[in-house]
Formats: sequence, C-alpha cells, structure tokens
Amino acid sequence: MGAGMSDLALLFVGAVLLVNGLVFLERVDGKAAIPVNLLTGGLLLFSALLQILEVDTTSPDYAATAFGAAGLSVFGFTYLTVGGNSLFGGSGTALGWFCVWAAGIAAVLAIVNFTLTGDVNMAWLWSAWAVLFAAFFIALTSNAVYLTKAAGVLAILQSVSTATIPALLRIGGAWESTSVLLIAIVQIAVVATYIAAAMYWRRAPADTMA
Repeated sequence: MGAGMSDLALLFVGAVLLVNGLVFLERVDGKAAIPVNLLTGGLLLFSALLQILEVDTTSPDYAATAFGAAGLSVFGFTYLTVGGNSLFGGSGTALGWFCVWAAGIAAVLAIVNFTLTGDVNMAWLWSAWAVLFAAFFIALTSNAVYLTKAAGVLAILQSVSTATIPALLRIGGAWESTSVLLIAIVQIAVVATYIAAAMYWRRAPADTMA
C-alpha cells in the first residue's frame, strides 16, 4: 500500500472532496457539509491511530506505516477543521494556512512513495493532493471568487480521480496493475482543467459567477 491510506479511508476521502467541492461552487451550503466532514475526519484519525498502534517501532515496516498514518491524519485534521470552521463561523483564513502546511506534507509523502516505498501510483496521488491543498490555500487566503470556484472544480475532479476510483480499484485488486502513465496523464489533465477554470472565471462577467 505504501505510505498511503486504507481502502475504506480513501473511498470516504472521495466522498468528502466531492461535497466540499460543491460547497466551493456554492451548490451545497457549508453548514450542510458539517456532519460528513466531522464524521469522515474522525474516521480518518481513528484509522491513523489503529495503523500506528499495530506496528512495532523496531519493525522494518514502521516507517512506511507511520508515513501512511501521517497521510490519514492530514486529511482527517483537514476535514475536522473544515467542519469546525463551518460550525463556528470562522473566516477560513486559518484553514487556508493549515492547507499550505498540508500541501508541504503531501509533497513529502509523494517523495516518500517515489523513493522509500516505491509505490509510484500512490506517489502520483500525493503529488495531486499537494496541488489540491495548495489550491485550497490560495482560495481561502485570497478570497477571490474565481479561485474559490476553480478550487471547487479541482476538488470534484480529484474526488473521482484520486480517491473514489483508486479506492475501488484497490478493493478489487486492480490498483497495482493500473498504468502509472495513465494515472500521471489523468492528474496532469485535472490540474490543467483547474488552471483553465481559474482563467475562465477570472475573465467572466460578475453576473456569471453565481
């Protein structure tokens, strides 16, 4: 599995990315997304705790397991923070700065999977998530509507391409045989779509932003 996630956790990451993407696009009210963020965030942190408790620190698998738990925790804390921010009416600025930290951790986990574990497929997913967290940081700290909407598009596309489909492939035993080139092309295309969406909405008249 590499420094990645459990299959169930990855599946639910897809669900919450979809919901939060729709929140960014103003198709779902932020408060309506609170339960799914809190429940999934709690599930991810619980899964991370189980992962790290099941391996001895002297085991040769400890590093990969610990990095995997770190990845779960990054998403878990993100969703809990999103839920808490909506619950208490926060501005989102602190969440944005958390996301820039999360982007750095995601980049590290991408490198870990490229090198330590050799799970290149998962490395591409962490590379994509590094871009996602960076997009969240930019959107939440700039308050620019076009960047928020573009981040929503990115979250929705990644909910399918980096979480839901990979989780189902892993459950079905087909993930390891999935082409690395295909994964790379899809993720590059998703990021290109995000950039195109940002450029489109930046130039769009104000009345088309709703």
